[in-house]
Amino acid sequence: MRRSVLAVAFALLATAARAQNIDRISVYATGGKSTTTWHGQADLQAVNVELARALSPRTEVAFVGATMNLWQPRSWFGAEFGDGNERVRALSGSLLARRAFGRFYLEGSTGPMWAEKRVPASTSRFNFVSQAGAGILLLRGARVPLMLGYRFVHISNGGYAPRNPGLNVFALTLGAQFRNATPPRR
Repeated sequence: MRRSVLAVAFALLATAARAQNIDRISVYATGGKSTTTWHGQADLQAVNVELARALSPRTEVAFVGATMNLWQPRSWFGAEFGDGNERVRALSGSLLARRAFGRFYLEGSTGPMWAEKRVPASTSRFNFVSQAGAGILLLRGARVPLMLGYRFVHISNGGYAPRNPGLNVFALTLGAQFRNATPPRR
């Protein structure tokens, strides 16, 4: 699965780099922990590829594709019953809006997520990922600015399954932005 995800990501990047309507491509990692509930605590790690288009000098919209690894309690009853944790791989696609305030930015995104196992355990493999965050562009004038941010991530099936406890994850993001270098057509 890892090779196919990387192949799709590189194909997306190559296609996007040639597209006239993509202003920026960002690649960043996200990592964090969920709040502890009676089910236990989950860890999240994700690699995100973002294809962005500027609507104005301060506002942009983007499509974000992400591969995720979650470590969560293996059962609905949590670690209390000695079931331990399990690794769950997932893919998501989200629409993102970002507003810049100088070097700082605010962002929000939402979209579907499909996991190889139920997230949280005994709920649903299909979920929605909604995120809200803030961050700063480091080396803003550089050829490849760096992004450092904080996100609140909510994973929930939205009532799609009988159980809907959801996960609330507090995460850090670190990545880089690449600008489209394709010259304008004459």
